[in-house]
Amino acid sequence: MRRRLLVLFTVALHLTVFPTAQAITYRFAELDWGMPRGEAHQRLTRSGWRLVGQGGYGDGVYQGTSEGHPARVTLKYDLLGRLVAVDARVRPAEDRLLGTYQAVKASLTRRYGPPVYSQVSFREPYREGDGRELDALKRDHARYDTVWFDENELNTAARSGVQLEVVSTPFSRLEIRQFYLSDDWTEEYRRRAGPSEETF
Repeated sequence: MRRRLLVLFTVALHLTVFPTAQAITYRFAELDWGMPRGEAHQRLTRSGWRLVGQGGYGDGVYQGTSEGHPARVTLKYDLLGRLVAVDARVRPAEDRLLGTYQAVKASLTRRYGPPVYSQVSFREPYREGDGRELDALKRDHARYDTVWFDENELNTAARSGVQLEVVSTPFSRLEIRQFYLSDDWTEEYRRRAGPSEETF
């Protein structure tokens, strides 16, 4: 995931530039990057999310609703228990999935400005508007993917940002994923990947 974001960030840098007056902070549910595990837990549960388990590396897994649909959020922490990334997934009914994706994209655009990168693409035999978009997504023959990040941050390995995409889960269920990452996620990603994993 991180590798793909970094590649997208690098490609997008050459495609377009939107001037910004100051650095943008990308964050989920007003959670501050670097906040301790206990404080992040309290803030998220106060806003209606319920802790349902612990993921690998001490990450916290929560359930709740987002955009009026069932949702799951994973708060990702570094070795010192500081928040460095958030993986938020919404699972609307399939007949509302693409409309919900567009609504979330519009909401993020209002908050962060135009995305740096946005793609809707299909592989044969599918095409946009043929009425088989969901089938194409389930078969990995389509891609809905949008990325925001601070283009003024020249260090591509340490950029914060958010990626919005449609992903297929086991049993071909579709989810809308928002992945928020802080400047410190790269180091944590490398730690989790281990010494043999190549990163960019």
